[in-house]
Amino acid sequence: MTRILGYIAETLDGYIAEPDGSYGFLDPYGAADCGYDAFYAGIGTLVMGRGTFEACLKHPSWPYRGRRSIVVTRTPPPSLPPDTEVWTSGVDALIAHLREPGVAGDVWVLGGGLLQQAFLDRDAIDRLEIYVVPVILGDGIPLFPGTDVRRTLKLVEVARFGEIAQLVYARA
Repeated sequence: MTRILGYIAETLDGYIAEPDGSYGFLDPYGAADCGYDAFYAGIGTLVMGRGTFEACLKHPSWPYRGRRSIVVTRTPPPSLPPDTEVWTSGVDALIAHLREPGVAGDVWVLGGGLLQQAFLDRDAIDRLEIYVVPVILGDGIPLFPGTDVRRTLKLVEVARFGEIAQLVYARA
């Protein structure tokens, strides 16, 4: 069965990006091998919100070429990179679609605290890997922007990659 995964970095004070959406605070840790290549090798589909999609477009070339990408948005962008589609039918329908037989590889809910929170609220993240970098921003875009749904996860793994702490959670 296809697993829905989260894999994301955050600061010690819980931010995934600076107030302007940039993530330069990660630059000093870019060379750290946190198992990204092994993680990414198992991914068949990426799911992202519009903000993450727009941030990815700032790269010199589309960073997820060759992987199916789904952009969850109310307003479709004017153009899409290859293998990219828009989803406007809501998160519940998307989760059901991703759980259908025949979806190749695992699904990565990429970036965006709002979208990750929506999946967590529905108990749809099977495994969540959080990489904590030793930076305190003081302000920014939070990993989890807030919710009315209380969710408990099970800590299944802890590791260290230099100065980066890895916390791995599974559905309880």
